[in-house]
Amino acid sequence: MNMQEVRSRLESIIGKPAELVRIENSRWQRLLQAVENMQGRDEETIAAERQGIVAEGATWFPLRAVSASEPERVSEEWLFRIDEDRLEPSVRQLIALLAQSVSVDWTEGIAQKAESGVQQLGYWLAEQLEHGESPQELPDMLVLKSRLFTEMIPFLLICEGAQNTLGGYEELHQLLSTFLEREVLVVPLHDREWLLLVDRLDVLEVSEEREDEESDQELLEAFGLGLYELIASEWTGIFNLSVSEPLQPAHGLVPALRLLRESVYLGKTFHVTRHVHLPWELGVERLVYGIPAVQRERFMEEFEGLDAILADGETLTTLETFFQMNCNVSETAKRLYVHRNTLIYRLDKVKQETGLDVRNFGDAVLMKLAVLLDKVTKD
Repeated sequence: MNMQEVRSRLESIIGKPAELVRIENSRWQRLLQAVENMQGRDEETIAAERQGIVAEGATWFPLRAVSASEPERVSEEWLFRIDEDRLEPSVRQLIALLAQSVSVDWTEGIAQKAESGVQQLGYWLAEQLEHGESPQELPDMLVLKSRLFTEMIPFLLICEGAQNTLGGYEELHQLLSTFLEREVLVVPLHDREWLLLVDRLDVLEVSEEREDEESDQELLEAFGLGLYELIASEWTGIFNLSVSEPLQPAHGLVPALRLLRESVYLGKTFHVTRHVHLPWELGVERLVYGIPAVQRERFMEEFEGLDAILADGETLTTLETFFQMNCNVSETAKRLYVHRNTLIYRLDKVKQETGLDVRNFGDAVLMKLAVLLDKVTKD
């Protein structure tokens, strides 16, 4: 008898939906302990209620599912939850007996349940994004909500182009779980858009080689780069990845997902050669993108010769590298593999054409804005 047949029989017995849920073993133990701590219960009653536990306004029935490859292993993390706490004792015992009679491969059941759970979450998230809604709380009806109260790090993976060969849920889930050597939640939002939820400790706390001065944001960037390289090595196509700060997905996941989407868009607009986009590095880009078109044009027209400078690929690369290296002439020359005097010649040319000396902080700010605004206009 498979899980669906058991579920159908349960629903026919009580006339109510029977929800298949997975809870952490620690929570299951707390439910048992809550029953044992109730006063006025004898051992016989407690034993009966262990088969059908009344707690949290519902009745819980552990599902005895075994693995064909590990027949000695019994999963007690999977239960049927019935939203009714006043079932007759005889009905509860009958349901418990039915639940215990099932003997299926629990690994297959877990895989099916996991996939249906993430699909449900993905559909709900996509719907909120489409309608412009940003609720802070996930609804209780989501099967996965009970697993989303721990701190996790959200990643958004977006695939582009007709040539991408990114696999489906099972392939992506297996690849990432193997990479981390533990469970990763892979949530499909659209055909080529995936939300990845990774436990915070797997990213920020596992490395014993972490240097004291290395910040969480630097670790997130390094992890994101590694994740991108892993995916790019397995499948062909164009991939963009964004990562956000840790959060409890049950609270604030939709606003975080909006930020991740925005970060990918801004990153593609302003930094076309990058594929890992970090929200905390896109503050100026976010501000510039919000400037009305009329004000953009007015700003660009204030500097003569600016169009010619920005149209010169070599000069534009020089300016972008100069800003990336915090306006340090020596480090910029090293990064560009040019002599220091060559770099100074190029910067002097910019000053001659536009009147802006980017070695001066105020002029550097104006030129940085001009470079960003030019990209928005071209986009």
